[in-house]
Amino acid sequence: MTGRGPRGWQPVAFVEHVRDVLGELNRRHDRRLVLRAFLDLPPDWTSADTEVTPRVAWRPPHGLPAEALGVAKDCPLTELRWQDDAPHPDDLTQLRTWLAQQPLLMDALLVCGAPELRNGGVVVPLQLWVPRLWLVTQPDGRAEASLVLLGEDDPDAVMVELRHLLALLQTTRHATDSLHVAPVDDARHTHVIDELVTLMRAGQAQKVVWSRVQALPGRWLRSTLAERMRASRPDAWVVDVQLASGQNLLCATPELLVACRAGQLIATALAGTGSLAQLNADDPRLDDEHGRVRDFVCERLTALGVDGLEAHADIGQAGPLAHRRTQITGRRTASLDALTVALTLHPTPALLGLPRAQALALLETTEPPRALYGGCVGRLACDGSGDGEVVVLLRGVTQTGSQWHARAGAGLVPSSVAGDEAAEVTQKIAAIVQSLAVGTP
Repeated sequence: MTGRGPRGWQPVAFVEHVRDVLGELNRRHDRRLVLRAFLDLPPDWTSADTEVTPRVAWRPPHGLPAEALGVAKDCPLTELRWQDDAPHPDDLTQLRTWLAQQPLLMDALLVCGAPELRNGGVVVPLQLWVPRLWLVTQPDGRAEASLVLLGEDDPDAVMVELRHLLALLQTTRHATDSLHVAPVDDARHTHVIDELVTLMRAGQAQKVVWSRVQALPGRWLRSTLAERMRASRPDAWVVDVQLASGQNLLCATPELLVACRAGQLIATALAGTGSLAQLNADDPRLDDEHGRVRDFVCERLTALGVDGLEAHADIGQAGPLAHRRTQITGRRTASLDALTVALTLHPTPALLGLPRAQALALLETTEPPRALYGGCVGRLACDGSGDGEVVVLLRGVTQTGSQWHARAGAGLVPSSVAGDEAAEVTQKIAAIVQSLAVGTP
């Protein structure tokens, strides 16, 4: 038995190879290593239908699908406080210091939930960790594995963990059933929106992004929905997050929060949804909604020291939906990292409102807890470069038991018409359902 298959290491042989590497690692001074190899895994493999946590599957627009499984190192800070509507400097320093202490040619993962009001303040639940195993599907179908091994690891424990993770990988079970969702009566939702608009006109907030949840009929494998979403939304970031807390979200998001590569920074203001005719028309309400988001992003980036800001406006298409979009680029200093930018921008007014604390107070009494909806997820380099890419968690579904739910929202401003906003939310949920409704591609 050679331990090699047509696509790379067979899993059992790879585990034994890792044992040998760990034995050598414990005799070295650096005591940390990212072991890379190709594995001979089942065709069309996935871990989506298993209970492994934390788990993040990531597919950038027209990019390679990847899955991150398990934890090699975990940041002890699990929530970020706000101070004066910005990340608390002590918490931000702790997160940045922890990331800087992981000198690995590997990406860490950041998952932030929606902000919460707690004890008179605002906190953002988060998890920051270095996965034990990254698996990337190459164009030829091979699975490239990146395994983090640390000198302090117990070799026997790593063997057990690795065997467990590899045993979870299985071929996706395709389904051809169609997903149909019955129309919803928007009258009740229109009433809630009307109340929020009235409060904004009274000065309680400048903008509020309200959302609602809709149950999806039937029982669906997570791998089936993820496969359909990837096939139907090639231009989106398709992200599947499952945390040990039970929070989860599968989404095809069109919204990049920030990307940092070398000295360049890209951020996106995405606000204002409608038909192409509506978005191209002279609409003061859409101008107001989009302008608040664009200005917020530019102001925050300027305060962080990003210079040479340029804004390029266009209309982005995300499946059947069109959005007003402004791509904002600039030059970042060597000391400014993607982690800091993402936590400073999250959530933009496109996801919460303005002022953010006032909008949050209104939403806590008018919609279910958001958990990961409206949060963000990103890959952050552990090589000290500060590079990374973070996207917003929206346009997706969550699972509780065997029940799936879709969630979508709309940005409300004082000039909003409640019926139009309720219809926009319904349209967005319909777009989510459309991304899941097709049979096997």
